[in-house]
Amino acid sequence: MRLIVIGGDAAGMTAAAHVLRAGGIEVAVAERGPYTSYSMCGIPYFVGGMFDAPDDLVVRTPEEFREQGMTVWMRTEAIAVDPEARTVRLRERSTGAERDEPYDALLLATGAQPSIPGVAGMETYARPLRTLEHGEIVRRELDGGPPVEAAVVIGAGYIGLEMAEALVARGVSTTLVDAAPDVMKTLDHDMAAVVEEALGDFGVAVRLSETIVAVEGADRRPSAVVTETARYPADLVVLAAGTRPNTDLAVAAGCDIGPSGGVVVDSRMRTTVEGVWAAGDVVESTDLVAGLRRNVQLGTHANKQGKVAGVDIVAAARGGRGEAEFPGLVGTAVTRVCNLEIGRCGLTEAEAQDAGIAYAATRFTGTAKSGYMPEPGEVHVKMLAERGSGRVLGCQLVGTGNVAKRIDVAAVWCQLGVSVSEAQLLDLSYAPPFGGVWDLLQIAARKLTKELDLSPQL
Repeated sequence: MRLIVIGGDAAGMTAAAHVLRAGGIEVAVAERGPYTSYSMCGIPYFVGGMFDAPDDLVVRTPEEFREQGMTVWMRTEAIAVDPEARTVRLRERSTGAERDEPYDALLLATGAQPSIPGVAGMETYARPLRTLEHGEIVRRELDGGPPVEAAVVIGAGYIGLEMAEALVARGVSTTLVDAAPDVMKTLDHDMAAVVEEALGDFGVAVRLSETIVAVEGADRRPSAVVTETARYPADLVVLAAGTRPNTDLAVAAGCDIGPSGGVVVDSRMRTTVEGVWAAGDVVESTDLVAGLRRNVQLGTHANKQGKVAGVDIVAAARGGRGEAEFPGLVGTAVTRVCNLEIGRCGLTEAEAQDAGIAYAATRFTGTAKSGYMPEPGEVHVKMLAERGSGRVLGCQLVGTGNVAKRIDVAAVWCQLGVSVSEAQLLDLSYAPPFGGVWDLLQIAARKLTKELDLSPQL
């Protein structure tokens, strides 16, 4: 049996490595870029100068995979699939040469691609930030090109915020522009406002609810970003305005695409085309809280999905079905922006309303540590629970300590359908450097238990 994997990052290489270790299956990987298995989340830190070598982000090189017996074609892109003949057409980016490669099993791990607004000058002067190659381009412009005194970052999501902070830290006057009314669309307005204030205090000029109409420049170097209301000088323009699943190959292969824009897969990562699996940023998954299908692009999911696909591909080669299944997700994410740790899981208020779920919400501010500790910190807490059942629907935390630990606890509550009345009495850890005897999450659960008139009320 021969497996061909398209895409050499988290999902693709996790699956490929698992299948190779199982033995008896030939494994070949096609990757259009120069790197395999790297940390995409670390790119803003590399661009910001926290470390100098892009290789520091690479977990395992193509050479290391080859030494294990895997075939790895670098700078090679897949341009067509014939599912009846079970062949994939590959093109070498350096020469343009094309060839057909046969497969018995095909895994599409094609990831996502930047969403490039169709405005004048955007493709010419803006630098997308999606791959490590993109990061190297931006880093070279900052390190070795003409001086960069002013920059504009387009897009106020995770990468955009992290890049804006990194540029300010490098002494670059930075403006962050987004057409949305808030930074971080994965947070509710009241929680996003805390992040926006921190960015402003750090030195980022945040400009929201502004639509870009043009990017100006000459000789491939930008000079300004123009919105409907203002013009912002820029020696560097970084595009972090979101991504979309890279489904072109899946569509060409006949795979179904879901309402989220991602490839439809079952719990074993099988597509609707026989012999074709898909995993990672290109697929849609079940939102376990809302019961909807979503395309959520995070490395945590990609690695799990790649492992599940690998298990099933091995089982298929042996005439069976893999025992591992990807259950779905609750959208857990954490990041650090300026001095703030930001975590979220489950549904925001807007998402609960879109899903038609009746809910109650509580919001308050507490200390990250016991209040008598030096610099106890501050955490803004928001939690949602379903009316009737009391199950935890979502949680958002913005603050200066222990956010990642707490959001993981809340994520478990969301995934397992724990009610706030149960959550308030769960046995969570306590020590003064980490919080109070009543954890902030349990304080939120107590508040919602009373709000929903559930029992026991403590």
